[in-house]
Formats: sequence, C-alpha cells, structure tokens
Amino acid sequence: MKRVVLLLSLLTTFALPILAQKYIIDDNFGDSVEVYKITLTNDNSDTETLGEPVFKMAMGEEVEVTRLLKGKKSYGAIEIDGKEYGVRSKYLLFSEDNPEGVEDIFGDTRERVNHSWSGKFFATFTPYAIIALFFILAIVFTFLGFKSKTIKELALYMVPGCMIIASLMEVWAYLTLGTDAFWWCSMDNYGFWGSLIRAIPFMLFVAFQLFSIKIYEQLLLGENSNENLSIKPMAISLAICIPLWIVAVISLTSMGIGSTLRDILSIVTFLAALGIGILISLRKNVKILGTVAGTAFTVFGIVYIIASIVAIIGVIIVIFEIILQILIICAAFFGLAFAFKNGGNSGSNVGGKKNDKPEAWQTFDGDWTNKKGGIYESKEDALNNR
Repeated sequence: MKRVVLLLSLLTTFALPILAQKYIIDDNFGDSVEVYKITLTNDNSDTETLGEPVFKMAMGEEVEVTRLLKGKKSYGAIEIDGKEYGVRSKYLLFSEDNPEGVEDIFGDTRERVNHSWSGKFFATFTPYAIIALFFILAIVFTFLGFKSKTIKELALYMVPGCMIIASLMEVWAYLTLGTDAFWWCSMDNYGFWGSLIRAIPFMLFVAFQLFSIKIYEQLLLGENSNENLSIKPMAISLAICIPLWIVAVISLTSMGIGSTLRDILSIVTFLAALGIGILISLRKNVKILGTVAGTAFTVFGIVYIIASIVAIIGVIIVIFEIILQILIICAAFFGLAFAFKNGGNSGSNVGGKKNDKPEAWQTFDGDWTNKKGGIYESKEDALNNR
C-alpha cells in the first residue's frame, strides 16, 4: 500500500509542470490584452468560449495556462486569485521560464508573426517613417535633377536607389503583416478623421510611386527623347504568372498527371510566363541604355512593379474603410431621420413577430461577437449564445 501511495505521489509531482504552462502576455499591437469570463456557447452544450471582458493585462505579464477551453483549441484558461478566466492564444508567448520538457500546448507560439521581431518592427511608425523619408529623397532628387546638370548625375543613382529601398520595405511589411501592414490608416485604431489625415499623404506617395518610372525615364533619357524604355511586357508577365500557375496545377491535377511531373510542368509554366515578359523588356532596355544600365533599369522595374501592386492593395484597403465608414454614417443619418419621421408608429408592431437572436458581427481580430459582448469562433456560435 505504501508503494502505491509513493508511486501516485511521484506521478503527481512529475505531472504538475505539464498541467500549467507559463506564458507571457505579448503582441505587436496595443499595450494590453482583454481577459474574459469563460461561458458555454449555449445552454445545451459543453463547449466553452470567451464571454464578456472582465479586465485587461499589460504586455509582459506572466500567466499560467491551466488548460485549453473545452472544444476551443485557440483559447486558454488562466487562474487569477482562485478564479478562471479565458484569453486568446494569439496573445500568449511560451515563456523561457518553463522547465525543460514542458511543451507549448498551443503549438509553437514563438513562430507567430505577432511575437516576432519583424512583426513588432512593422507595428511601429519607424519603418513607415523610413519609407516616407526615402520617397521624399527620391522626389527631391527627381526635381533637382531636371533643374541642375550637376545634380542630375547624382540623381540618376539616388532616385532608383531610394525607390528600391522604399519599395523593398513596402513588400517586406506586406509579407510580414499582410493587410495589417496598413494598420496606421485603420479606422479601428484612429477613427474616421485620423485615418483620413493619414491616408492623404499615403495616396500622394503612391501617386508618385506609380508615375516615378516615367519621370525617371525622362530624367535618364532627356525630356525630348523619342525613345521609350520597356516596362509593360514584364508588368504583364508579373500579373499573369501566378494565375497561369494556378490554372496549370488545376488542369494537370484533373488530367491525372503524377505529382512530380505536375510540379515540374507547373513550375515551368510559371517561369515561362514570368520570364518571357522580363526578357522582352530586358532586351529593349539593354539596346537603348547598354548592358549594365539596361539590366539595372529592368531590375528596378521589377521591384517597382511588385511594390506598386502592394501600394495599390493598401490604397484599396484604406479607401474601402473610409468609404465604408462614410456609408455607415450616411445610413445612420437616414436611419435616424426615418425613425423620427415614423416615431408615432412605434406601437403598430406590438403583435408582430420578434426575432430574439442577437445580431452578430466579426471583430478586427477575426472572431465573432454579439450584443452581449461574448467572443466566438463562428457566427453561428455568436447567434446561438442568447
């Protein structure tokens, strides 16, 4: 009997570190994280979710996650002052203070973008200030290059150099954060007027970026030159290479082609679609400028096109948010006007049918919520939690 008790005691001792993992509250946006009540998705379910927010925890605080919420692997339960609360796993970073052998129950939180150096870097204004600085330098040297022959020689190197650095940083930001790279123009963060004020200089920079290739061409060849450098063929190639690759993969798969041959043929399709336009542009640019300058201009053109696509995506996102907000304001205005106009008829629907399901909508983080303030993984859960 004593041996059994001793064995159970040892098993319990070694199991303790596994039952509670230490995590750091961490994210690249914001200075705190919401902590929620833990509730059931509905009365007849044992699936747990995040209920109403209770309080906030500052970045850098260490917590112990005791378990995963039932049926929700992306939410964890933490214990504070003897009470359990729920928190999103995206805001939890596996602590280095955990004993050796303790596993990260959320997978590998250290690999998540919002905990990475680059994710934190592009969540600050610093990289965007650097991008703006290089754009301003490119604009200044462009116009000074047209005014002064002495500065023109320097401008021929400075303009593409500044544009390439700014463009590569734009692409890097987008590859790191996706559409969140334009957080500094987000309505959720800065409201309508704050977003609009930030959007104006952004759109001016994008306008210069889109026209910079033609302006630089005039600076390079002279304003009265009848020759035109080539950029359109490689722009077409960059635009169609990915769609053609997708079509090739789908077509070859439907034909029953083996995976190895399918991969080879789809890659060949991608490279052919990409390479033909680039080679056409390269040949013409080399013919006009020479081998070194023509190749350099073609490389600059490739970076310019990719960065322009990213910038256009940003403009679409920003404009959509601003226009959407304008439409919401207009709808609210007309809704209030209609309500005041028909205020006397408010009692006419007493016998009407009532929909007791609360309206649900998606949050900035991709979760769903409702009028009660709960956090859910799907719209159905939000609607069913009355």
